[in-house]
Amino acid sequence: MALNKGVRSASKLFKSSQQLVSKSDKTCLNLAISRIKLLQNKRSLHLKKMREEIAQFLQTGQEAIARIRVEHVIREQNIWAAHEILELFCEFILTRVPILETQRLSQNVFVSRDVEQEQPNSSREFT
Repeated sequence: MALNKGVRSASKLFKSSQQLVSKSDKTCLNLAISRIKLLQNKRSLHLKKMREEIAQFLQTGQEAIARIRVEHVIREQNIWAAHEILELFCEFILTRVPILETQRLSQNVFVSRDVEQEQPNSSREFT
């Protein structure tokens, strides 16, 4: 009996939440992607200005200031690359959600079939 109840409760867990990601989550991912693109555009413009400033510093002979600015440019490029990775990951999640949901639904079917097959056997064991 206890085994039978455990199997039933597990099948209820799988049947209770059919969606892996809600529509609001998908909307948030789309908004995150657009915000990341906006930040990347803003940072790329800022990087372009910083490079022009570095060129001006080098032309006027201020190498110490130019070296400091180069470090800032490198940091900004790393942040830009991190934003690119985040954007790609969000897009990856959005494209994989339908696949994951279909896999989850097919696993739910297999679990419910297994539960149905185990119920008669488990009742025979305890009687």
